[in-house]
Amino acid sequence: MHQRADTTTADEVPLDPLPPRRPRLRRGGPRTPLPLLLLIAVAAGIGIAYVSQEGHATSATYRAATLSARQQQLVVQDQQLGDDLARLESTERIVYSAQQLGMRPAGAWTYVQAKAVVVVPSPQPQGNADTGGDSAVRQLIAALSGSSGVPRGR
Repeated sequence: MHQRADTTTADEVPLDPLPPRRPRLRRGGPRTPLPLLLLIAVAAGIGIAYVSQEGHATSATYRAATLSARQQQLVVQDQQLGDDLARLESTERIVYSAQQLGMRPAGAWTYVQAKAVVVVPSPQPQGNADTGGDSAVRQLIAALSGSSGVPRGR
């Protein structure tokens, strides 16, 4: 520190005049006004939101490109499987495979006519107390097995 020696008289002018010192009350630089801090915070928030949105857009674009490439692969695979299915369903291949297994084509075609089968359940006696779902199940089983208790015509 520079201290001034007070060796001057009233007629003399001091050799290095120092201005009077003002006491410093706080440390640091000049104060930042509050609106400027708010402006900086808003700008930082907008910047972070922009970077976040750009990241999401880049990620979505990457996913779309990946899905598009996968779709193209699946289209090609579908075409290959369709070609394989058409080849496997061809009559010539089925006949050839049957001949390899020892089968021979029939000399003449034979058609079989199916007869319609109608099952009529037998009527329940009126005095039977067993009228629940159990008897219906028994009737169904009897009808399917062909032993419904109704005599068949010969």
